[in-house]
Amino acid sequence: MVAVPLTSVSERRRGTGWAPLVLALADLLLLEAVVAFGVVVRSLLSVWLPIGIGPEVYSGAMVAVGCILAGYWLAGLYPGYGLTGVERLRLRTIVTAIGFGSLILFDYIAQNGQWSRGILLIAAATCLIAGPIADALTRGVLVRRGMWGAPAAVFGPPEHRRRVIDRLTEQPGIGWIPVYEADDPVPVKGASFAVFAVPSIESLNVETIDHLPYRGMILVLSGVEEWQNLWVSARDVGAWLGLEMRRNLLVGLNMAIKRGVDLALVLTVGVWAVPIIAVFALLVRIVSPGPAFFLQWREGQGGRLFRIIKLRTMRVGADTDPSLSPSSSSSSSSDVREQTVTHRPRGMKRPNDPRIIPGLGHFMRRFSIDELPQLLNVLRGDMSLVGPRPLPAYHIAALDPASCRLRRMVRPGLSGLWQVSGRSLSTLAEQQALDSYYVRNWSIWLDFHILARSVAIVLTGRGAW
Repeated sequence: MVAVPLTSVSERRRGTGWAPLVLALADLLLLEAVVAFGVVVRSLLSVWLPIGIGPEVYSGAMVAVGCILAGYWLAGLYPGYGLTGVERLRLRTIVTAIGFGSLILFDYIAQNGQWSRGILLIAAATCLIAGPIADALTRGVLVRRGMWGAPAAVFGPPEHRRRVIDRLTEQPGIGWIPVYEADDPVPVKGASFAVFAVPSIESLNVETIDHLPYRGMILVLSGVEEWQNLWVSARDVGAWLGLEMRRNLLVGLNMAIKRGVDLALVLTVGVWAVPIIAVFALLVRIVSPGPAFFLQWREGQGGRLFRIIKLRTMRVGADTDPSLSPSSSSSSSSDVREQTVTHRPRGMKRPNDPRIIPGLGHFMRRFSIDELPQLLNVLRGDMSLVGPRPLPAYHIAALDPASCRLRRMVRPGLSGLWQVSGRSLSTLAEQQALDSYYVRNWSIWLDFHILARSVAIVLTGRGAW
């Protein structure tokens, strides 16, 4: 069977061969910039560190950091099609740490400290933060300009094939651009990858696949949507294919690391958060008579209840006064945010909620300022910085039992995958899917990825009310 070209997609993708070069050039510029930044910071510290800093000290380091590009290439980051943002973050962090560490060790052993270790340490710390951000921005530009992705032929039954083509088209950042489709796998000139969209692995003919001339072949089980898909490794089980799924949440060391990161970041961020909380608490008391803080029972890890603390954004008594509740006529049958609580109707978050303090309340919600007091909940161990959001009873009652069981395996979070994927704009079904994905695929890298995206989401105020 001849593959059918998808001209509507392929015509939008030109010049994708430049992507690796553009990524490498962006990384090279960043590496030189962070070393220059290290030189500036080290010079400013010369009052306390009187050792002189001349060109002979940092010129060699500015050349040597270019070797780190080889590490990025060997890690598969150029271009890195098919890698998720979490995997790219993990690989970049490891390579950057090893790269700068190797330069410092080489300088110490082979050059007797010719380069400034202080400059390299400052550059490394800066690169660990700025590198993933620059990488994401560069890839975003490449995607928008149609310079990202490798042409792929998609094979499989029509219903499964169409679902995969739609997913790859809607999320071009994945990097596999569907340009041909067919029921049965055939050689396609110009396609670098073959994507098999099948309901099960038994649907594939191994003898046919062995003779296909593609440099990469991807199996997508399009009928399997609720299984773990990160941190899954192929294993040879007596010539059978085995898939090992690492249950990171069941490893005690991982949870200790997660808790340690929570405490370190809370103690750091808390110094800056306390004055912000104090100012807005005072403003709440001025514009709306009543307490500045709002306490509510929420469900935590293992189903244990705890009291969450927030800056009050609603009028006093808004949760008990029916006259302040959103009108049921303002919602449609498709609005999954409208739920029913025992004895009275109650709405979940919605725009133009009459219960919210005008102006100030909307501002705090838009930029998540009302959530800052929950740093105390994180410090106490009731919550984590990242995890499924702790929900009130009426919201928990609307969830599927299976979703509730997964949520109870972890501490609820100040931020989560749901918050960085739409916030209040997400439906209840989307929230459950995202929270379940987080629990199944957890790693410390996923937490870092969500935290970075949380900062961007909060600063823009998108999707909140």
